[in-house]
Amino acid sequence: MEKRSQRLLKEIIDIYTKTAKPVGSKILSEGNKFDVSPATIRNDMYDLEQEGYIMQPHTSAGRIPTVLGYQYYLDNLLTIKSATDAEKKELLSAYQQDIRDLAKLLVGKTNLAAIVGLAPNSFYFTGLFNLFSQPEFEDYKMVLSMSQVVDSFEKAMADIYHQIDKAQVLICQDNPFSEDCSVAITPLSDDKLIAILGPMRMDYNRILGLLEETVKIVK
Repeated sequence: MEKRSQRLLKEIIDIYTKTAKPVGSKILSEGNKFDVSPATIRNDMYDLEQEGYIMQPHTSAGRIPTVLGYQYYLDNLLTIKSATDAEKKELLSAYQQDIRDLAKLLVGKTNLAAIVGLAPNSFYFTGLFNLFSQPEFEDYKMVLSMSQVVDSFEKAMADIYHQIDKAQVLICQDNPFSEDCSVAITPLSDDKLIAILGPMRMDYNRILGLLEETVKIVK
């Protein structure tokens, strides 16, 4: 993919992550970030759509990332954001109380759900309300799908427990919890796992930064 197309895809995903709304060429042309005409941006968006990286939902004029677009982003465009000094202190303090408190803190920081794998058939889950409060879950079918996911957590955790050897993001068919969502997951040094579960429209740069710090403090 050409550099400008990469930048455009990254910008579309970054904006969509923040707004949960389809991204149009008008907002992309504001601020002269790309130093090209709106027409050129529209043409580049058309190319990205034809290549399968973005799509037009319903009749909206804007575009949203596809699974292929997210996968390209994860493989090539991540810029992981390190936890701040204040966040590092908060994470350490929460972990010193209990790993469940650490999970609750991550839920508060990400507004998503957190799963702690304590053993292959034992886990702690928190943040379901936050998960269902995301715009993606205004669709009743998505709520039903995620409810089924919660019911099958134990099997999914057992299936994946010994396969996770590094921090990673699993989406679509690679996600053992559900094809309808995304999970950022990492092993911890005390033979546990911790994961953030949410829609594919997640702030991966921030979440992976928080998980990186979590790995450092769980020793």
